[in-house]
Amino acid sequence: MPSTMPVRPFSWDDLPRWTNLYNAAFGLAATEGEFDEPEMHRHLSLPGLDPERNCFITQESDVDAGLAILWPELPIRRAVLQMGVSGVHSPQAVEQALLDAAIERASGLPVDLLHTQMPSEDDAGRRTLCDAGFLPVRQYATLRWSGDALPKEDLPHDFALRPFRPGLDSQRLADIQNAAFTDSWGFSPNTVEQIEARVASKSTTPEGILFVTRGDDVAAYNWTVRPAGPGGKLGRIAMTGVHPNYRGMGLSRPTVLAGMRWLASQGAEVIELEMDSSNLSAARVYRSLGFEKVADTVWFELRLGG
Repeated sequence: MPSTMPVRPFSWDDLPRWTNLYNAAFGLAATEGEFDEPEMHRHLSLPGLDPERNCFITQESDVDAGLAILWPELPIRRAVLQMGVSGVHSPQAVEQALLDAAIERASGLPVDLLHTQMPSEDDAGRRTLCDAGFLPVRQYATLRWSGDALPKEDLPHDFALRPFRPGLDSQRLADIQNAAFTDSWGFSPNTVEQIEARVASKSTTPEGILFVTRGDDVAAYNWTVRPAGPGGKLGRIAMTGVHPNYRGMGLSRPTVLAGMRWLASQGAEVIELEMDSSNLSAARVYRSLGFEKVADTVWFELRLGG
């Protein structure tokens, strides 16, 4: 049943309250991942989002209760919905209101699919999605490493490691990312503009984006982030991939390890990543490096226009 709770589009005047609500709704308040207003402004300004059309906020009893971000991924004709609810008496009603607004907006975009991710243990949220016609289509796992020592392992012969160079390597980073993930579920090709915007975020240090090269070719890469910026104890491997031309050459494990070593050298004591649970080869690599599963999420899909 459609919700009667009012939902309105985001306005840039909402940025202070939006930032507070976002941190509370996603459990980021007082953590290394907490957003400040300038970083939230950069986040909402990422190319392609258009927050005043694709972000929504709702209240319960005049208190900010929930928000939604609809990320259009037009090259693959899908949109991705991110919803958060905080400190309300009727979270299901808030979720339903945001979901209704997001479905209506997505139905007006040139997309065929609406995807959203939900923690496996959120039974109420899963029921809300299923009642709206969503079906579970994919399971993802969050993995975590913490330790004092990392394995010693070098790249295969003829391969070298170097950092990303701002102003010179944006096209190379877009090319390797798009090539490495072109056949991966849910991946939308990145433009150079999108790459540069993400490199400019507080959590990314150019030296923490590592290229594995052979000659002039970028064969593999590891994009690390630190949510708190320099000095934080939490590191993440945001993306890691091997170019299809260089698969089967033993690059996956040393490429991941290179990113882990860089994060550890910068003071990271815990390293996290997210992976598609169906990617068994990646799971073997991560297990061999000491990662352990700490959470599961499920991706849900709604087919639009039919």
